[in-house]
Amino acid sequence: MASDQGPGPLREGCGGASPLSEEEQQVVRDTEEVFQSYVYHRHQQDRGGTQGRVPRAHPTAHCCFLSSTLTQVGCQLAIIGDDINRRYGSDIEAMLQQLQPTADNAPDLFYKIACSLFKPGPTWGRVVALLAFGYRLALHVYQQHGLSGFLGKVTRLVVDSMLQLNVVRWIVEKGGWVAALDWAGTFRPIWTVVTAFAIVMVGQYVIRRFFKSS
Repeated sequence: MASDQGPGPLREGCGGASPLSEEEQQVVRDTEEVFQSYVYHRHQQDRGGTQGRVPRAHPTAHCCFLSSTLTQVGCQLAIIGDDINRRYGSDIEAMLQQLQPTADNAPDLFYKIACSLFKPGPTWGRVVALLAFGYRLALHVYQQHGLSGFLGKVTRLVVDSMLQLNVVRWIVEKGGWVAALDWAGTFRPIWTVVTAFAIVMVGQYVIRRFFKSS
């Protein structure tokens, strides 16, 4: 994370590590808040706290009353994530059962998923897919192994993967996380199908490529 005492985080690349711009450092910090907001609101939806009270055709209706812009972003993306879960949650859970993630193998597993997901290039749909997978991964490991504090590790995995795969730079070019509000405001249900399909297909590819080839 960025610090007042040093040059800030570095971006890994073929030519070695390079320092991030101030805008990229800000997006790195903002990504943590967005993901934490996403996780909070998805958890509330899973518990029935907001599910059914927000019109699915208007994902911004509930979130626009939140004070922080980044919290609004996380909230709106969580509503899309909830739609993904309703349609394809069982498929994603079956994928996780095959992958058998633990606290030890989660970093390698998560990066392989993220790398395959963003191979065609970043889109907001793929960003939501990564947040959705991060949430389900944290929930799965907690339910299977009861590891407290694992959510913080997943938050770092999300941030680090987006940094290494140049998604952070892409978000800067889009104008920051606030641009996701415009995208969420024009969200269409078909994007849920595409996003969820990406998660499941990438997961199956990783299973075949990295876990069943040895």
